[in-house]
Amino acid sequence: MCGELCKTSRVGHPGLFFHKTTSKNIASCSEAVHIISAVAQAKKDLNLIEFVVLNVLDGSKNSNFDCCIYGDEKLSVHRVKAVVKETYPLKRRFADLKARQYQCFVHNISFKMKHIQLVGKNEFCNSSHIRQPVLYASVKENKFAICAKIAYNYLNPLHLIEWFEYQKMMGVDTVMISLQQVNEDAYAVLKYYEREGIAILISFPCKLPGNIDRGFAPHKWHYHQSTHDEQVAVYSCKEILQGFEYVAVVDVDEYIVHGNFSIYTEMLKSELLPAFPDAAAFTMRVSFFITDWGVSGVEPLITSKYIRRSKPLFNRYKNIYLPNRTATMDTHVVWPIKGYRRIRLRSQNVILYHYRKCKSSNNTKDVCMTFSKHSDTKMMKIMFELYDKVVAVKRRCDISA
Repeated sequence: MCGELCKTSRVGHPGLFFHKTTSKNIASCSEAVHIISAVAQAKKDLNLIEFVVLNVLDGSKNSNFDCCIYGDEKLSVHRVKAVVKETYPLKRRFADLKARQYQCFVHNISFKMKHIQLVGKNEFCNSSHIRQPVLYASVKENKFAICAKIAYNYLNPLHLIEWFEYQKMMGVDTVMISLQQVNEDAYAVLKYYEREGIAILISFPCKLPGNIDRGFAPHKWHYHQSTHDEQVAVYSCKEILQGFEYVAVVDVDEYIVHGNFSIYTEMLKSELLPAFPDAAAFTMRVSFFITDWGVSGVEPLITSKYIRRSKPLFNRYKNIYLPNRTATMDTHVVWPIKGYRRIRLRSQNVILYHYRKCKSSNNTKDVCMTFSKHSDTKMMKIMFELYDKVVAVKRRCDISA
């Protein structure tokens, strides 16, 4: 059954359900550092793992910490220096809590790692304090994954099913989402796909740490700090999906569309990579299907309901990247390692379709209100196949929408 909900109460947000952990479960070495996830290096042989990466929101001044790593037994403890791997540079002078990665080298450990902490140089490792579970990244050669960043607030459950079923049609192996708080039906859908094996859901704090009241909805977005909040979710994706051949960073209202609906791995192997063998990433142009323009197609699928779009633009573009050729990335940009480059797709037959409202229908300054309108019925070619899949999952999940 899809309807199993986490057994936490609704707090301050009627109709919103929280994932299994709340803010008190964020491990921290002090009030200054908050671990969001801890991920071991992707290796087929776990004995060859060399490091664990901690993805944190960090308000410390000197970043001088040690890692305490725990196994199953109480005496299985290893302490090692935490090395700063990366600090997100955008707006970091103005963010109280910076998105940062610490690296803990573990090649001398003789036990399987279960939990980890950060502690100050003068603090002891203490297994009774809050510890972060260590996640193990999988090696998935020739597989395609999606980082959908953060699920929060209200998500239309039928649109969510439609999005997941489209990704399955396109050959996606895994979708990773940091789950904050969502409505009951959307939570049921996400848990369904987690049980099916395509979704990886990790917890994201419902109440974000620090003194700034903020969130990811437009009216709660904090110009400096929210950028780092979002980036730490991207860091989690980067580490958990490091063993995949290809990864795309797209949201659940965005669809990668190939002209012939080729599955993503074939599109890359047969078209894009032969044309650009030194590519670390492919940046896709975006066509915006603005829902404020009104229904122009056939209900109920969002991809057939709205068929008027902007021309393809390099506006809020997204990327498909190759982890083994990439140094780091954020929501919109990929930084390749030496010898590789990011390719902007201009004439190629792949575009990102983004279904969205304007930030405010009354805000004539929003750039989306100035987009020219073009009819595009491409998604109707798969409408019936996709609709049948959506209806079947809706029935299994007992969704009322």
